[in-house]
Amino acid sequence: MKKLLLISLIVLLASPVFLFAQPPELITHPEQVIQLLNRILNYVWTILGILVVLLLLYAGFNFVTAGGEETKINKAKDMVKWSLVGIIVMLLSGGIMLLIENFLRGA
Repeated sequence: MKKLLLISLIVLLASPVFLFAQPPELITHPEQVIQLLNRILNYVWTILGILVVLLLLYAGFNFVTAGGEETKINKAKDMVKWSLVGIIVMLLSGGIMLLIENFLRGA
């Protein structure tokens, strides 16, 4: 299962490179670095956003079908907790990206 998830993630991350099939442009200006980082961050945010939503749905399903079993309820609560931590990390990555942009632009 973990191997399948890893392979799927690699294919998803690499698919834009294969689909566009254009030679990479040389980076000659800091603005191009910012654009590249923004594109990468958008891909990562999209994938992580989908994963967070799926995890929250799965946690809700586990919570509803727990039937009063404490272990299943705790597992569902942990999944929700770690999904929220993932959202926080995503937001922090956006803040770090803004810091990098300001540094490269010299603001």
